[in-house]
Amino acid sequence: MTSENILVVDNLHHQFGKFKVLSGISLEVPRGRLTALIGPNGAGKTTFYNVISGRYVPSKGKVIFDGHDITGMPAYKIVPLGLLRSFQIT
Repeated sequence: MTSENILVVDNLHHQFGKFKVLSGISLEVPRGRLTALIGPNGAGKTTFYNVISGRYVPSKGKVIFDGHDITGMPAYKIVPLGLLRSFQIT
């Protein structure tokens, strides 16, 4: 599927127990544009990446990648669509 945005995140929430880590995150990443997510330690960047890549299930909100609703999908179903999470090994 083609659309103007490769990634659309709408009202994304995630929490660990009562600790809210993501609260109402919304963003659009245009197709073909290099985009970065920056912030201080503890801001929720890693949790955000884990939610959109299928490692964690959001408690609320929607994630659309390349026109596919991937909200809550496990990583093994998201990877064939072209989205994956890598880890620093050094």
